[in-house]
Amino acid sequence: MTELEKLQARSEAVDRAIDTVKIAMNLDRKLSHDKHTNGHFTKALTELTDIQSSLNALQIRMKTLGR
Repeated sequence: MTELEKLQARSEAVDRAIDTVKIAMNLDRKLSHDKHTNGHFTKALTELTDIQSSLNALQIRMKTLGR
């Protein structure tokens, strides 16, 4: 497995984690009858999107450099 393939696998895992957090966030909000989402879910989603953007930038750099 090349470094680029490993990076793509990490990116896919982060994408799945983001989807899972979004589902959990909506389900928690509906079951608790709150109008706003829990701050912990929002924080987790923000951190995961930061990781995702970093991985995407790294992936672009690796493709550009040809590694």
